[in-house]
Amino acid sequence: MTNQGGYFDLLDWLQDQKVVRPLPFFRQMQAVFGITHIFYIDAACTPAGVKPHRLCHTFGTAAAHAVKALGPGIFEPPLRQALASIRPLDWSALAPGTPARDGLEQVAERLGITPCGVAYPLISREGRQAMLAVHVAAETGEWHRFRRLHDRDLHALAVEFHASLLQGNRPVGDEQATPRLTRREREALYWAAAGKSYWEIAVILGITERTVRYFMANARRKLNVVSNTQAVAEAAWRGLLPGPDLH
Repeated sequence: MTNQGGYFDLLDWLQDQKVVRPLPFFRQMQAVFGITHIFYIDAACTPAGVKPHRLCHTFGTAAAHAVKALGPGIFEPPLRQALASIRPLDWSALAPGTPARDGLEQVAERLGITPCGVAYPLISREGRQAMLAVHVAAETGEWHRFRRLHDRDLHALAVEFHASLLQGNRPVGDEQATPRLTRREREALYWAAAGKSYWEIAVILGITERTVRYFMANARRKLNVVSNTQAVAEAAWRGLLPGPDLH
């Protein structure tokens, strides 16, 4: 039987949160459905590569570095195919001998997991693609049963989770509200986008490095993101970065 009680508990939890934090939500999904790992990405797929806007997972920092060390030529093909999919993409459906299948198998080997999972495609902002993938440590027969039991609920929860992040956890009807960044916060973001370090930004703006960190932390909070890279991407998408002439 499907876990309807767990599904509604998770749905209620999502709707009750003022700010949805990915990892607490993922931990609850893992406990309710017996999921081994969860991977979520909202990204722009460009000829130059997959540029993450938001990236959250349960694999841990060391595992992420191990996969990154494989190089984009290995991990991007399966990622691009999952992001471009219209229906949920079972990893076993990737054609043998293709870059996507070979890449997935190498990533799974590096992570020490079986290539047994499914990616749920999600509608994102213009110019971006998103998906949430789950991995379950199961044999083939058990995996097919798992999908028949839980696919619908997992896809629905993925949609709700993704929508909460896109809306910045604001009330319905306020989706287009723009965060109010101060001039200094926007300037710090602009120079961060240009690849400058905290120290370099401090020198450019004539302030202390500690103050730069304060401005960047405020910007991340207002934009509802967890990293400077995400803050720059969100500010750029919203048109909040100043032009090159800052004075």
